[in-house]
Amino acid sequence: MYLYIYDAFLSQPKYASFLAGVERRVTDLDIKGKIARLNILKNTKELITDAVKAGVTTVVAIGDDQTFAKIINVIASLDVTLGLIPAEGNSKIARVLGVPPREPACDVLAARIIKKLDLGMINNYYFLNTAEITNAKISIDCDTYSVEPTTAMNVVRICNVGAFGGEIYSNPTDGILEAVITPIQQKWFSKRSLKPTILPFKKIRINAQDEDGASILTDEQVILKTPADVRIAPGQLKVIVGSNRMFE
Repeated sequence: MYLYIYDAFLSQPKYASFLAGVERRVTDLDIKGKIARLNILKNTKELITDAVKAGVTTVVAIGDDQTFAKIINVIASLDVTLGLIPAEGNSKIARVLGVPPREPACDVLAARIIKKLDLGMINNYYFLNTAEITNAKISIDCDTYSVEPTTAMNVVRICNVGAFGGEIYSNPTDGILEAVITPIQQKWFSKRSLKPTILPFKKIRINAQDEDGASILTDEQVILKTPADVRIAPGQLKVIVGSNRMFE
């Protein structure tokens, strides 16, 4: 049984024809199911867990990358499969997973190529794509060594899915996360990213040198604070992917 979750922003009139097209297509493909619309009055976790208890086995998130990130963190501990229907063509997660935007995503759902993907985990919070720290004085502590950014301006990304240099992508099925430390050089009125340092790992601890700690933005949605334990959760998420995905 399918549960289709519409994000709150899809209530805008400009998305009406898109949603109508999705509903027609899933009916044609015989994969229709229950529909739930998110809003500030609905608890996403309660909505999904109640649906799973009622027999739902596939949850389909319809929206953008923030929609997917929000739902992923709810279903990561549940025995269900995640499907995606991007409302626009700018979804980084959907691109890596090989899921086209809008109605064509329904055909990917119907084909049901399912992969078990790794998730990153910061303390007790899951993320699929990346976690990012900007311009912070931090140390990345592993079992046998510690690393710090070499410049005051820098970006530290913890990558599970996505690019960390050119066309090199972090593989969400290899059981490894990558910490990508990119120094930023400022000259007069311009900034330039220098060559990044890439550290593969399974578990690290991030500490800040400032008493207030450093902020970690996960999947462009939730802000967490250091100190933080970061680890890989191998094969934690079952996802329907497309044949054009950027990994095996």
